[in-house]
Amino acid sequence: MESGNENLQELLIEFGLARKRVEELQAREKKLLQELEALGQSEARYRQIVQNANSIIMVMDTRGNIRFLNQFAQRFFGFYEKDVLGLNIVGTIVAKTDASGNDLTQMIKDITASPELHSVNENENIRSSGERVRVLWTNKAVLDSSGAIKEILCIGNEVARPSQKK
Repeated sequence: MESGNENLQELLIEFGLARKRVEELQAREKKLLQELEALGQSEARYRQIVQNANSIIMVMDTRGNIRFLNQFAQRFFGFYEKDVLGLNIVGTIVAKTDASGNDLTQMIKDITASPELHSVNENENIRSSGERVRVLWTNKAVLDSSGAIKEILCIGNEVARPSQKK
């Protein structure tokens, strides 16, 4: 009968340890749920800021393909994001050459290869209507976990022509 009591004692100890582990897991789960909620709120704030900014916010990959356009950019250029995602910016919002004959295709290649050398640039862009506009861009490399350029974050604002100033 002693052996039965010993087994019962061992089972009670194991049950107590299992119960403690379940409580620890429940506490961890609660903390993770709180962190997920905070992350969701942070992402919602980020999206609201990006979508409501009065600047062009665009992300392109290292080949110059459009990965993201905020709502302001869509209105400014006259394109819906769904219609230009994956397309190269040359031929959509950037002409192959500007009105002065400068090679904008090469400029985009240079920016995607070395964004740090082109952190600020001004160039001619085109709207869906064909209207040409000058935009001052800031470009910042977005790196992957190994430090390689993954994509380029581009933020732009129209440069007013002298006739536009009031």
